[in-house]
Amino acid sequence: MKRFSRVIVAALALVLCFALCACGNKKYASRYSSSMMVKKSTTNKESISFGTFSGVYVMEFKNTSDEVRITYNATLEKGNIKVYFDYNDEKSDLFEIGTDGSVEGKTEAFKSNQTIYVIIESDGKCTGGSFSVALEKA
Repeated sequence: MKRFSRVIVAALALVLCFALCACGNKKYASRYSSSMMVKKSTTNKESISFGTFSGVYVMEFKNTSDEVRITYNATLEKGNIKVYFDYNDEKSDLFEIGTDGSVEGKTEAFKSNQTIYVIIESDGKCTGGSFSVALEKA
């Protein structure tokens, strides 16, 4: 009986170890607090809008094209937000938006057949924002 208990404890410890290791394979993680956040997502487009937002929100796109570009538009009533994108392990500035700001644009075409991340980082509490990001074939 004592041996059986040890085997069960060892098995549970192994399962716990594998479960914890499997959770850490994402490159970026969202960590934020918000109110009235609405998210819409398809394969190549994601948008969010919020009443209040503070923290980091990560959009992840699985790219299957050789050459793509990122198109974006955003509005913000109050606060400051920086937006970055990462492909091929190269994190680059996408745009920055401040109080009563609006922005739209697109990147130059680039080659990537890997996961593309768009990272939205607030500088404190922000209110009344909306962000839309799409991946398009170039």
